Parts: sequence; structure tokens; C-alpha cells
Amino acid sequence: MIPATRYASRNGVDLAYKVFGEGDRDIVLAFAFISNVDVFCELPEHLEFIERLRGLDARVILFDKRGTGLSDRGGLDATVEDHADDLRAILDAAGSTRASIIGWFDGGATAIVTAARHPERIESVIAYEALAVGHADEGFPWAIDATWIASLMAGLEPSEWGRGLVVRQFWQADGADRLVAWWERYESMSATPSAARRLAEAIAAVDIRPHLASVRAPVLVLHDTALDAIEEAPMRWLADALPGGRLQLVRRSSALPAVLPDSALVDEMEEFLTGTRSGGHRDVLTTVFTDIVGSTAALAEAGDERWRSIHAAHDDALRRSIARFSGSEANTTGDGIVATFPLPSSALHFATQALESAAALGLELRVGVHAGELIVRGDDLIGLAVHAAARICAIAEPGRIMVSDAVRVLLLGLPFAFEEAGEHELKGVPDRWRLWYCVDGPDGAVAPPS
Repeated sequence: MIPATRYASRNGVDLAYKVFGEGDRDIVLAFAFISNVDVFCELPEHLEFIERLRGLDARVILFDKRGTGLSDRGGLDATVEDHADDLRAILDAAGSTRASIIGWFDGGATAIVTAARHPERIESVIAYEALAVGHADEGFPWAIDATWIASLMAGLEPSEWGRGLVVRQFWQADGADRLVAWWERYESMSATPSAARRLAEAIAAVDIRPHLASVRAPVLVLHDTALDAIEEAPMRWLADALPGGRLQLVRRSSALPAVLPDSALVDEMEEFLTGTRSGGHRDVLTTVFTDIVGSTAALAEAGDERWRSIHAAHDDALRRSIARFSGSEANTTGDGIVATFPLPSSALHFATQALESAAALGLELRVGVHAGELIVRGDDLIGLAVHAAARICAIAEPGRIMVSDAVRVLLLGLPFAFEEAGEHELKGVPDRWRLWYCVDGPDGAVAPPS
């Protein structure tokens, strides 16, 4: 579920932020250049990234700096020190006493200055492609590639802003049209063309060298060697200038440079924040959620002892079916089970037997099924595919198996029949979803409720 946007205030400036989840640690994301916390969450890859951070037993806090997104659009003359103090105000409003900050580009500079100005509040910093100085001078001879800067500034012209010119030079891979379309909306909803130009000029004027010696928190400086616009040398200089700085070089394979860390980068972040890598591998699996309909009423009618026996028999029957169809149990949901299967046909065989086993115990289930890519880490499943399956289960009619269109398409040509259930919005999951009920299969009819 995507949380509502909240507001902090400092010196009359309203600052928009979101808080995802709960946990023993707080992780703050400080975006580069422009942002809009609502539009950021429209891209599924971003939600997956947030989920992975939440898997570190963390709350994840996003915010729009002043001048961009849902925060006050004034204050375009704000300094990096202003942004650092604003970040502290957001921590106060979010109830965070101590946090780690992950910052991109100028967001990384803000994170470092926040650690210098408010050392009691910052546990650690990850600065990704953060330049200590946004321009070359006598003591800092490095600058961002001039061709890249020229392309950026051209994209800030009123006739070009909102058309994705800034990112088209990066996103050339197959399927990039979706990413460009998202970025176009992100641009338009984050700033006006003139505000974007002012923000870009402010980034070029940044100089955080006076703050570096005051940073006591450990800082991981990340540099992508595949990013031609920025040299390794200024990243190494920054890491060496920080008392607790360390440079880590990575080479990304992602099609999202400078916007979203890919798995290799997140592995580095996780090891820095926790001391370990939980690993995890990506796979395409079919996820099944089951839920007992009217469990509270059934408990009240049966009584505690009998309900405990019925519930245990139900769980045992479902676990036998999971094993029979080569599935894996992920976890229980209190009134149901979450399982994954290598094949969608196996998932529907299981779902059919789950309905039958429940009926034999006098119970009724609703079942949701979706196939998609996710991250498997131990018993944890991470990814939008999991959330989609849960939301499909939540809206399924009692006694029926509701599936996504992805499942139906994968089973074309096999002896399964489906009844259209229309398009739906799944709470917290982007886009509209075409859903179906499984009404027949090799096991026999999967009857709709009478």
C-alpha cells in the first residue's frame, strides 16, 4: 500500500514526505535534481526498491526538497545547508531520532551536509555519484561532462521540458518507452521549466568542502563506472576527504542510470547498512494467496478449541497440496497461506484442491493468483507480483479462483477455462488490471458460487 503524503514545516516552508512501513531503523531517500513523491511511486521498479529496503527491518522515508514536487515551489535560492536543515525537520515530523540517508547526486551532497550539521541524527550516509563541488575550480579540477550538461540544459527549455529529453540519451534499451513516458510525467509534475533551470544552476553552484571534515558518520561513496559523464577521480577525492569515507566502484547493467539502484547497487547498500548481504535471486513464479471467508464468524460459532482444530486441519491439507504440486510455502497470513509455484498450471491445481479441502471442513476460501518476476530471499518474497496476488485475492468472490491476465495468457492452449471478471484497480499497485475467474480445468469444474 502506498502511504499518504504528509507535510513537515520549517520557517514557513511546507515539505512533502512519505513513510513506508515500520522497522527498527530509518532509511531516508534524498533524490537528485527534481522529484515528486507521488509520481516516484507510480513506477513499479521504485516500489520494488522500497520493498527491498523495508526488508532490512526499516522504515523508508521519501521527501521532496523545497522548490520541487509536492513541497513549496518557492525557495529556489535555497542553499545545500537549507536543504540539510529541511531534512532534519522532516526527520522530526516523521518521528525519526536517527536515520541513514541514501542520496543521489545533489541529494548525496545534502545527505553529507546533514551528517555534518546534525551528527546526532545521522547514523550513516550512502552518496551515489555525489560531487563535492558542482563545478571545476582551482582546488577541484573535475566537472561533469560538458556534452552531458549541454544536453541537460537543452532539456530544460520550455519547449522541451516534460518530453523526457534528459533521459532519452540513457534509455535506449528495448522497453524503454515505458520508462521515458514515466519520466515525462515526472518532469512535468516535479517542476516548471524555469524552476528546473534554477535547480540545475543551484546544483552547479554547490560546494560542500567546508563541511567534509565535520562528518563523523560513515559514508559509502558509490560510483558507477559505466556512467561516462562522471569520472572516478572526484568520487575517490570525496571518499578520501571524509573522515569515515569509503569508495565502492560498481558497474550497473540496469536501464535506469542515476534514477534507481539495480540489484548490484542495492547489495552494496545492504552490506554497508547491515554488515551482511541477504542475497536473494530473481525468478518468475506464480504466487497464490488464499483467505478464509468469514473466519471471525466461523471462530465465534465453533469456539476457540474447535476452531483451532479446524484451522490446523485446513493448514495441513493446504501444505500437502503445495508439496504435491511442487510449490513452496512462503508464509501464512493468519487466515490463509501464501505459496509459489514454478508453473501456473501447478498453481491452479493447488488452488482447486485448496477450495475442495476447505469445503470438506465447512470453510470457504477466496483465492488470488498472479504470475510475475519477484525476488526470493529465504522465505521472503519481494516484488509487486506478490502484492498483486494479494490484492487479487482480496477482491475475489468467495469460493472462486481469481487470476491475472498474465496467468491466463501463460495457460493458453492448456485445458483451463476462464470467465472474464473485468478491469480492476488493485490498491497500491499501478495501472488497471484485467482479471479472470478460473471456471474449469483438468481437475474438473471449478464451480462459481450458486
